[in-house]
Amino acid sequence: MIFIRKIKSGIFHFYVFVKKIETNTQAYFAEKSVSKWLSKINKDSPKVLIGANVLKPNGVDFHIHAIHELSRRNTHLIPSDTILNKIRFNDFFKNYIDKINPLSNSTLHSHVYPNYINWCYDKKLKNPNIKWIHTYHLHYYNDHGGGEVLDWQKEFNRNFIEVASKADVKISVSKWQQIFYKEKFNIDTLYIPNGVDVVKCDKANADVFYKKYGLKNFILNVSRHDPVKNPKEFVLLAQAMPEYNFVIIGNGLTKELFKEHYNTSAPKNLTILAKMSQLEVQHAIAASSCLVSNSKREGLPTLILEGMAQSKAVVVSNEPGSMEAIDHGKYGYFYELGNIQDLKNQTLQALKDTIKPVKARQRVLVEYDWQVVIKKLDRLYNA
Repeated sequence: MIFIRKIKSGIFHFYVFVKKIETNTQAYFAEKSVSKWLSKINKDSPKVLIGANVLKPNGVDFHIHAIHELSRRNTHLIPSDTILNKIRFNDFFKNYIDKINPLSNSTLHSHVYPNYINWCYDKKLKNPNIKWIHTYHLHYYNDHGGGEVLDWQKEFNRNFIEVASKADVKISVSKWQQIFYKEKFNIDTLYIPNGVDVVKCDKANADVFYKKYGLKNFILNVSRHDPVKNPKEFVLLAQAMPEYNFVIIGNGLTKELFKEHYNTSAPKNLTILAKMSQLEVQHAIAASSCLVSNSKREGLPTLILEGMAQSKAVVVSNEPGSMEAIDHGKYGYFYELGNIQDLKNQTLQALKDTIKPVKARQRVLVEYDWQVVIKKLDRLYNA
């Protein structure tokens, strides 16, 4: 028995030894990759440094990746996707961000995250010739915290007001938010909206979605388990319209969640699907007959604009960002938040409409297509 225990102990210690070597090897190559990337960043000039990149499938990350891909300027994501696949986001800002040394002809473009905003502020203080641009996407409200603003959200808001406001140029992604920041905090911003990649929207294929899921001609909602996204009202809509098929796509959404957390039951005519890639969501929109948003707060809802780009009928809540997207009913339908009967009535109207969806696509092409938006940003970068 003693002999067997010694063998087991030896195997265990050997395993620990191997894992330690593996970890140290990974750390070594990660360090080499970061050093090589930092060297390129610091030699490359002139440049636009866009951050903070968190490599998560959310609206802000889609926004900054689109700028990086479409801008005619020499842009870099801070940190890059490659770096985030090797080291953690917080480790990058703890150990590496200060090794980036932007020159006087550089432009810093910050979005949302305080650690990058603070870094931009510090670099601007040290070198006033650096241009700093900040984009305001959305202030945090009580809705985001399920009734009250959470501590980390308060810190983000404080940073938006006290630090980001020092940028040379401030951008709002919506007109209502532009008014909000001026009236509430006396911050002047330039309106440049969220963009929509119409080329990608046009590549969406309903058959791809149908072949995979066997679903088409359904009423669609793309959401997540989040009080501000308000997925419960979509479930209630499905309950109120049993003769129609509904699909909701979102991270963390399950029948059990709706029952336990939202105190409601998902009906048989509602299909719940897990989080999908951006391309898969486009296929889902293509296969749908109507797109519904029940969100309580949006800066400017990219998803609704993507539905409009595909000439889909859209129904949104009467919150400011969504109302701006459809120009207060000119290009879509809206309902009073919390009023399920109104939501049902507006959805039924949307399903019958063949005129607004066509006009909605034209609106996107003129104002929200990334090919239009990126020209405005590039003019700012070049100024």
